[in-house]
Amino acid sequence: MQITYVGHAAIHVAGGGRSILMDPWLNDPAYCNSWFHYPPLVHTLEDLTPVDFVYVSHEHPDHFDVPTLARLPKDQPILLPEFTSGALRKSFEKLGMTNFTVMPFGETLELAPDLKVTCLRSDLVWEDSAILVQSGGVTLFNMNDCKLGDGLLAEVGERYRPDVVFVPFSGAIHFPTCYGYDPATLARLCHARQQKHLDGFVERCKLLKAKRAVPFAGNFALLAPDQQWMNGQDTNNVNTPDQAVAALREQAPEIEPLQLNPGDRWSLQGGIERRAPAPDFTAKQSHVEAMAVEWRERIEALRAAEPPARATLGDDVRAYFGGIAERHPELCGRIAARIVFEAEGENGGAWCLDYSSSGLRVTDWREGDAWNLRFTLPATMLQQVVDGDICWDTVAISFRCRFAENPEFFNQDFWAMLYNPSPEFLGEYLANPDPKYA
Repeated sequence: MQITYVGHAAIHVAGGGRSILMDPWLNDPAYCNSWFHYPPLVHTLEDLTPVDFVYVSHEHPDHFDVPTLARLPKDQPILLPEFTSGALRKSFEKLGMTNFTVMPFGETLELAPDLKVTCLRSDLVWEDSAILVQSGGVTLFNMNDCKLGDGLLAEVGERYRPDVVFVPFSGAIHFPTCYGYDPATLARLCHARQQKHLDGFVERCKLLKAKRAVPFAGNFALLAPDQQWMNGQDTNNVNTPDQAVAALREQAPEIEPLQLNPGDRWSLQGGIERRAPAPDFTAKQSHVEAMAVEWRERIEALRAAEPPARATLGDDVRAYFGGIAERHPELCGRIAARIVFEAEGENGGAWCLDYSSSGLRVTDWREGDAWNLRFTLPATMLQQVVDGDICWDTVAISFRCRFAENPEFFNQDFWAMLYNPSPEFLGEYLANPDPKYA
């Protein structure tokens, strides 16, 4: 088996005379013109194709990248996790792609005489997946950023004893960066979460009984002028791979750390083949600043081309959330909070979603009215999400929104509803007596 690290969560695996391209995000930027690869990519799609199979773990745009996937042949074989809602399948079908090999969770499929795959679903409520690949006497475990509980990880470790694991080491979430904390509080929260991610990386590798571990699926840069301040150690959850390598060496010296950069290859026989020297991650801030200068004009053009919200945005918000409440009335009593959406820009406005046991009431919102959570975002993005063109996680993880809590607010039912409002997913979620979201 030969593994090529493409960048972020994308890897190319060759084994058994076949090839698999996993989570191919090869087009900058992602997440509503916010995320850029760091370190920059060295491959184009043409460098990596044709491939026998494409695997996408879940729908987030740094994994399911429409501009990349749309350039593949329409008959490209797809390894499809068998999620309840069918949302990932529908996203492929929108691109005209229907050549699916469905992977029931926990079942091993033989793709070729010396190539087997096993897909695992997150044991949280999320529709996310991880994959095991076995070929040539080598077992690869690709966790991407799938949240797997300790019990499932330990089970994988006991059963498969993977030769190499790709495990997340960093954070990509809007909290606490987008919550308006003062600088000292923000830095304290970020540092604590960075350490939590590093400790989690090490613990997962130990549970997996990994022989070797690659920190991945955590690097990105925010290059827009209004977002550059978010790249720092004091302002975001993001670690660098060298920090994960150091943590692994200190806490689990029995596991060999493999620090791979875009273009690097690994095989059991040859070890690491470097495409280029590793970046100096201590100089990340200056690297990002230089990238921002290079991309500035294009970012301005991309944002200027974003479609404006329609004059009917308020009605669309009412119809969107009202439809979910009609399909799942029990959600209203479980949420039981006042959520304000403030849309900035052309045709924007502010609306309060008042959830209670009697149902949902949507009203125009004005400063001074009561609220529990304020969610501020560009009107163009709110329009796209209520139209079904992007998902709420895309909005939040774009870092182009702001949040305020009154008081501190984490309402699992509300966030689960935003995560996937499909009837299939919410039906499964509401039927679960103890759904674990985080």
